Order: sequence, then C-alpha cells, then structure tokens
Amino acid sequence: MGLLDPSRALVKVYVVGGGTGEPDLLTVRAARLLREARFVLYTGSLFPEGVLLQLAPKAERVDSKGLVLEEIVALLAQRAREGGVVVRLHSGDPSLYGTLWEERQALEALGVGVEVVPGVTAAFALAARLGLSLTSPEVAQAVAFARLGVRTPVPPGQEVGELARAGLTLAVYLSGMHPRRLHRALEAAGLGPKTPVAYGHRLGQEGEEVGVLDLEALPKLPPRDTTVFLVGEGLFRGGRSRLYHPGFRHRYRR
Repeated sequence: MGLLDPSRALVKVYVVGGGTGEPDLLTVRAARLLREARFVLYTGSLFPEGVLLQLAPKAERVDSKGLVLEEIVALLAQRAREGGVVVRLHSGDPSLYGTLWEERQALEALGVGVEVVPGVTAAFALAARLGLSLTSPEVAQAVAFARLGVRTPVPPGQEVGELARAGLTLAVYLSGMHPRRLHRALEAAGLGPKTPVAYGHRLGQEGEEVGVLDLEALPKLPPRDTTVFLVGEGLFRGGRSRLYHPGFRHRYRR
C-alpha cells in the first residue's frame, strides 16, 4: 500500500524486536545489528539498560520513554542520514502492540526505509517457560491476542470478553493492572471457573514470576504492569495429532 521497499532505500532504520530482553533469545540478525549499531533508540522502561550495554557496546544509546512520536521519528531520520547502522529497539515483537505502523509511515514519508527484525513476544516466551502449547489437537486450533480497553479503548467487537470462547487460546496483553476486571470479562464470556490461566510477570527480567491458576483464582493476583496472560482449555488438554498418527497418510509418508 505505497510502502517504501527497504531493500532499495539509501537511508534505512532497522526496527528490531528485543523480545524479553534476554540476550540469548534475540535472533542472530538482531544481535548482529545491535553489535554493529552506531545508534540505538530503545524503550528503557521495558528493556534492561545493562543488557543493552553489552549488546550494543559501540552505539550511542538513547531512551525513548520520554519522547513523543514526532521526536522519535525526527531523531531516527537524522541519525540514519548520518550513516551507520541505526536501530529502533522494541520490546517483544515490533508487530504486536507496538508503534511499528506509525513509526514506519512517518519515516517513509521522510524518505527513510524501514526493515523489521522480529522478536520473541511475551505470549510465546511464557508458553516456553511453562512448556505449554497454545494449540492442541481436538481442543484448541485458534489463538487470539487481545487486551482490555483501559486508557486506550479497543475497537468494537475486539474486547477480551467478546473474543473469549471455549476452545480458543487467548493471549492477553497490557492488562496486568486489572486482574479482577479481566476475570469478570472472561467469566461473563462463559468460561468456566476451572479454565486454566497462565501468567508471566517481567519475563526474562529481574523479578520474573510465572505461574498457573484457575480462572476463579485470577482476582487474587496483585495488580502489576508488564504481565501477560494465557487463557484456555487447550493449554493443558488435547488429543493426539493426526500428523504422526500411523493411520494418517500424507505425501511424505505413504
């Protein structure tokens, strides 16, 4: 839709997903770009500065948490025109609950290309910590990412309670300060009190806490920022997949 091809851009910014902030969970490409970076603009409230110092030792590092969009874009464009590797470091994955779309539009309007490098998002990091699968045979074959509409509303039809349903795994972001409200929304959607809920607070950072409880116990969690939830029957229940069933034939196994 009129987006600038980053491979043809003479001036470029790399938007990199930093995942949970754990250096060994970065992609190889992300680690290389940070190592080579001349300038890194990062979200200090979500990415450990001490870790970044190790990952990008040669870079000028600027925390974006006190900046507005226009200042962020102007700074990135200026540094990109000066040359060298310029990184906009997002926590998690840039494509999920971030500012990728607006930053990319604004940069491309200035003639600056944007190349995106994915990162490990919190829902996948939590599932990995607990050894869970977000999908399971015969129970859960769909996953939805959602958040409560608090200070920032969500579009009609996209509230947590409107998406939640039996058999679907729900990953809930940006709602850790409101466990009671989340419980009410899920209960009103018809989820039973024994529906599993996994939670991860400050994944990959100091003070990390992960756990599993039933929906009825969700209101007992303390209100805390930087928390992600996984909700659904399929987290702990499922049938046998047909893929490796002896009676299931496909083109690689006849």
